[in-house]
Amino acid sequence: MSKISRKAVITGSSKGIGKAIAERFAQENIDIYLLASNEKNLQKTTSELKSKFKVNIYYHASDLKTKSGCESAIKAIENEFTDFDTLIFSAGATKSGDFLEQPIEDFEDGFALKFYSAVRLSKAFWPTLSKNKGWIVSINGAMSHSPDPFFMVGGAVNAAFLNFSKALSKKGLSDGVNVNSINPGMTSTDRLITIIQSNADREGISFAEAEKKALNNIGLDRFGTPKEVAELTYFLCDPKMRHLTGTEINLDGGKKTTI
Repeated sequence: MSKISRKAVITGSSKGIGKAIAERFAQENIDIYLLASNEKNLQKTTSELKSKFKVNIYYHASDLKTKSGCESAIKAIENEFTDFDTLIFSAGATKSGDFLEQPIEDFEDGFALKFYSAVRLSKAFWPTLSKNKGWIVSINGAMSHSPDPFFMVGGAVNAAFLNFSKALSKKGLSDGVNVNSINPGMTSTDRLITIIQSNADREGISFAEAEKKALNNIGLDRFGTPKEVAELTYFLCDPKMRHLTGTEINLDGGKKTTI
């Protein structure tokens, strides 16, 4: 009997954690559909993956913050990537800052990309995932459990996203879809660099000092890596681990994350 070909859709997959996840899945001969807003980055990532792996790689550039952007992505996938079994949500960079100084638009922006895009894509693709007894993994964030006055947007969005994913997992029990969440702690990505630089600017210290302070705050000697998140993501989608669903895994080095 021939092995069933697997397919995975990954949002926010042109760089960082999403890109690492795409590479990890491609290692397992899983076809990939990349979604992100920057077409140039998507083209670069697609070229890199095709040079390493003999799998089919597709991509679509659209702004998932918007209803029209989500509809564009949904239509493209329905036309080019039918019958997939895995959906990974890795899109969503929220803005840090002082609550009293942050515009309300920062909250709206954070929910638009990370939360509402996941809701829209989950609703659109649930029938396909259910038919194929598939998987959803939400790359969320440790701030869902660590309220911080300088990261209120991310904390609020992550908490809402975590609740949504947990509720969706309960629906998945009856519909045959495994749904799990990963809460990475501080992970070495462009996003982390931006956060540390923001902290440095706010406190009037150097980037190196802000980086050292961030590590001291979490009591660790290094940050997490995108590859670690990717490895766990694949593990949650391994058919051999089918009984693992409705979980929330904190991939944060065992320390409470504070920025």
